[in-house]
Amino acid sequence: MLLTKLAVRNLTRRRARSILTIIGVGIAIAFTVTILSISEGLMVSFENSIAKQGADIIIVPKEAEAYPYPDVAAFVGSFPEELLDEIEQVDNVKATFPVFTAIPMDFMPEKPGAIPMLYGVTPDYFPEVVPYLELAEGRFIEDSDEYTLVAGSGIAMVAELSLGGSLEFRGKSFKVVGILKSSGSLDDGMIYTPLKGLQEAYSKPGQLTFVPVKVNDISQAEATAREISDTWPIISAQTQEAMVDKFTDLMGIVEAANVGLSTVALLIGILFILSTMIMAVGERVKEIGTMRAIGVHRRFIFQLVITESLITSLIAGVIGCISGYLLSLAITYILAEFFGLTYFAPLVNARIFLTGIGIAIVVGALAGLYPAWRISKTNIVQALHYE
Repeated sequence: MLLTKLAVRNLTRRRARSILTIIGVGIAIAFTVTILSISEGLMVSFENSIAKQGADIIIVPKEAEAYPYPDVAAFVGSFPEELLDEIEQVDNVKATFPVFTAIPMDFMPEKPGAIPMLYGVTPDYFPEVVPYLELAEGRFIEDSDEYTLVAGSGIAMVAELSLGGSLEFRGKSFKVVGILKSSGSLDDGMIYTPLKGLQEAYSKPGQLTFVPVKVNDISQAEATAREISDTWPIISAQTQEAMVDKFTDLMGIVEAANVGLSTVALLIGILFILSTMIMAVGERVKEIGTMRAIGVHRRFIFQLVITESLITSLIAGVIGCISGYLLSLAITYILAEFFGLTYFAPLVNARIFLTGIGIAIVVGALAGLYPAWRISKTNIVQALHYE
């Protein structure tokens, strides 16, 4: 308690300097928390879509096999739908679900993030592949539909879609027959249409961009995927687990970048507190010499300076975490209000807050070591005559 009281008193004696130091370190921590929250939000959005899908294998064009997300196939290629009849003859294959995806570049909303991904699917795609998607109103696609659509909650809000309304893509008008509940995933930005209608609108009859596959024996899914890829060279089959692993590897690169940024923030924080503590102890040489003269042990002086450093960094850490959270909310608002990205939000959880506080503690401890060691070793006589 005595250490804490003395440390707080010393910090409040130089309020302006202490406040500026706290602000500097707080900005570094806030930046780290914000970056971490963005990558966490992206990962959660992915896990809430791909990782929850009811597919065991994903088939994409050969050109798209290196990408961790099958939607990329819409940009790089397609393959004929007639292959599915042959693929369904593979021993372990239980069912296939044809999908044609497209980006409606002729759809120009006011907000650039409101450009959706179009999914041409068959009615059984919803209960079998994405059973977690629920209707807020209306109905799903039916076999008799041709130019209808079911909209994700995010794109429905941004594009102001309602039941009975319509959207036009490539000269075809698609009627809104259903709007989905929010799933907290990338599906909130999707528009689902009947497969044949979307293929015709994009002049790609009989073409697919990816196909989810269910198998009879999940333990043989990897062998089945290899068999499909080897039998038909124009396509690549990968297990759902492999797709998730690819995305996890990609996020590993992002997390490595986050570690680099956090390290920079750590160094900035250390420099802020280090310079402040060096100046603070430099101004108190005579005071500390007097404390030593009346019997205060070197260890107490060392601990006092470390305590001051830790208190400064902890306050900065709390302020930085709160600021990072508020900045994340601001980013969410900006993405939704100005870009239409209502289906992606940065995520701030306890782990990120603890990371911010942990960085603050490390900053305080490291930045206080040198000044504490230096002043604790000061000669008493020299300190008393210090001007």
